[in-house]
This record gives sequence, structure tokens and C-alpha cells, in this order.
Amino acid sequence: MAAGLTTASAALFFSSSLLLQRQLDQALAGAEGLVAAQVGAESSPGVAVPVGAVDSLQFERDVNRYVALRDAGGGIVKAIPSFANDLPLDSAAFRSAREGHPAWVTATWRGRSVRNFYARVPRLSERAEQVLQVAALLGPIEAAQRELLLVLVAVVLVGSGATFLGAWWLARWAVGPVAEITAQATQIEPGTLNHRIVAHADTVEYRGLVAVLNGMIERLDAAFQSQRRLTGDVSHELRSPLTALRGEIEVALRAERSAREYQLVLRSALEEIERLTTMSEDLLLITRAESNLLPLDRVPTDPNAIVRDALQQLHKQIEEKGLEIEESLDPAVRSVSLDPGLVTRLVEHLMDNAVKFAPFGGRIRVETDGGTPAMNGVRVAIENSGAGIAPEDLPHVFEPFYRADQARSRGTGTGLGLSLVAAIARLHGGAVRARNQDGAGVRFEVDLPAVASG
Repeated sequence: MAAGLTTASAALFFSSSLLLQRQLDQALAGAEGLVAAQVGAESSPGVAVPVGAVDSLQFERDVNRYVALRDAGGGIVKAIPSFANDLPLDSAAFRSAREGHPAWVTATWRGRSVRNFYARVPRLSERAEQVLQVAALLGPIEAAQRELLLVLVAVVLVGSGATFLGAWWLARWAVGPVAEITAQATQIEPGTLNHRIVAHADTVEYRGLVAVLNGMIERLDAAFQSQRRLTGDVSHELRSPLTALRGEIEVALRAERSAREYQLVLRSALEEIERLTTMSEDLLLITRAESNLLPLDRVPTDPNAIVRDALQQLHKQIEEKGLEIEESLDPAVRSVSLDPGLVTRLVEHLMDNAVKFAPFGGRIRVETDGGTPAMNGVRVAIENSGAGIAPEDLPHVFEPFYRADQARSRGTGTGLGLSLVAAIARLHGGAVRARNQDGAGVRFEVDLPAVASG
């Protein structure tokens, strides 16, 4: 603002100075015309004609016009007032005026700046042509310029000061709430993520910012809670097989055992180790998938073949429980660009989950279809009859190690199957859903977007 005011003031000052000088030049030219009409051609050359005793200061203040009639040689024939008989002569301007070209020039007279106008007086007799010089002291203009300069400097200072104060007040008014919000946000740490920002939460201008920050804190709180729960669950899930493994080995070492007994202990220990290995691999795959560190090896894949292979692997469990299998496989999805290894694990986990929680003599239905044209992939749906999932547990079934009611918690799984399904679906750019059937049972749907390759 100060720079803008200074630039504008400088432009105003210089334009005003030029305007004042132009007006003075026009006034001098007008005065020359009036005086020229009154100058007589019979004046005695070389003699200064007094016009009366006139106070120079009063004359400058009231009139400020000095006239000198010069002859062809430049000498003053007549001076008005009489003390103007020593006006300085500018030879170049004098010659220009004699040749018929009026001229303006600034000179110094008695230590002060004076503006002069030279013009030729038309010949009124046989005498040589004369030149009329009309002058005006620049003191009044310089005084006006000084006053204007002082006014402009005051405007710049006052305007800059007022702008600074206004900007300072506006900045405090605008930034003050942000500082309060920042202070409250800074106080929120991992141990206090249940706190929320309340400063200016009802102010219209900051409502959106506070809402965004509180939403971010809520997501962080949920992530920390999930992390803490996952850490506790991992510790619990690891403790069980490790405790069993340690107990069996300690019992085996208490006394001499037969080779058969040692084999039984080793087989049991190997089962626990395999369970730990599976849990570690599943947890690592979920972590890498959630972090987008697991590359997809997309190749033309037949989802129907994967579903049939999964059913074949579970054939024994299906027969033992007397389950009825219903298939509705879409032949249009025989070749879809997917990662066959990951999709196989996804289908196997869903099928194992359905068989595990279906009642004896129950029903399992498996579907595949091309989904929507926008998805351009495959939708896999697996549902089983039996007990459903409590509504409050449905949003959490895809969380690692989450256990719903006891009816759906029995078994020897790692607790990572559905979490792995969700991670693989998201890695493919898809999604997984779970819902209770209107009658009985649960239905899982997985959308796997892909580009058809065949």
C-alpha cells in the first residue's frame, strides 16, 4: 500500500507541476498579447521608463508579471515596473523571437528562478522590429509545489499507517481463531485422541475447517484403536499356540518317551507351527496389501474354475456336514484379468467360512456374474444358511481377529480370513460386503474390477 500510494503521489506531483507550468506559460503568452497592444512604437530607445514607486514584494504577490520591451540589439526600451529594467536576456530565445518563433525559457533573476516569454512585436513604424519579454517569478509555483508535496507525503504516511493498522487488526481478527484452533489441535496427542476441537466450531467461517480437523482426528483415533486392538489380538493369538507348543514339549521332556510318543508330540508341535506360519503369512499379506506394497500379477483368469477347485478341496467337509451346494456360475466371466493366486485365496477363505458356519444339512449357494458394465470384472457371491451375524457385528467382520458371537467363533481359523478377503478385494480396486439374508444365513459379495482380456 505504501508503494502504491508513493507511486500515485509521485505521478500526481509531477503531473501537477507540469500543469502549473503549462498554465503559467499560457498566462505569460496572454499577458504578452495585452501588453503588445499598448506598447508605442515612438518610445525612446535605451531609456527605462519608470511607472512609479512600487513595492517589489507586493507587486510579486499581487501581479507577478514583469515586462521588458527590447530593441533589435536586445537593450531594454521600456520596463514595467521600473525595477524590471535588469531582467536577464536569453540570447537564443531572443533570436528565436526576432525570427517569429515565440520562446519560453527559465532563467535566474536576482537569485530567484523566473520564467520568461519572448515574442516579436509587430512593426508599427519604419524602425526595426522589437521583442517583448514577459516574465514571472516561479516562487508562487514552487510554494504551491512544496505545499502539494507536503500534502502528498502526509497522505502517504497517513494512508500507509492506516493500512498497516487495518491490516494488523484484520490479521488478528482472521488469524486469531486459527491460532486458537491450532493450539487445541497441538494439544491432541495419541493418548488424547478422544478429544475434539471446540474453538470456533460454531463460527460459519471456521465450521468447515474444524469439521475437517475433527474428522481427521476421528479417523486417527479409529486407526489407533484398531492398531491397539490388532496388537492385543496378535499377542493373544500367538500366545495360544506358543503356550500349547511349549506345554507339549515340556511334558515330553519330563521323562523318557517311546518313539511313537515323541512322534505324536512332534506332529502336534508341527500343527501349531503351521498355524503360526499361516497366521504370519496372512498378516503379512494383509499389511502389504493395505500399504499397496503387494504387486498384482494380472493374467486372464477363469473365476468359475477357481470356485470349482475350492469346492473340490472342501468336498470332504461338505459331505461330512451333508451340505447342499447350489451353483450359479456365469459363463461370460471365463477370462478376466485378475491375479489368480490372490483370487484363489480369496475364494478359498470365503468357501471355508461358509462351510464352517453352515449348519448340518444346510445349504451353500455360490454365484459368479459379470457385475455391472462399469465394473468390467466379476462379482463372486457366497451365502450359507444358518445363524446370521448380529447387526452390530456386521461392520466389524472384516477387521483382523474380530470375533462376533460364539456361534460364529468356533473353529480353528486364524481370525484373518475375512480381513484377507477385504484386503485382496481392495487391492484389485474392488469391495466386499456382508449382509444377513431375509430368512437365515449370511451372504458375502466381492466385486473384483478388471479389464476383460478374452
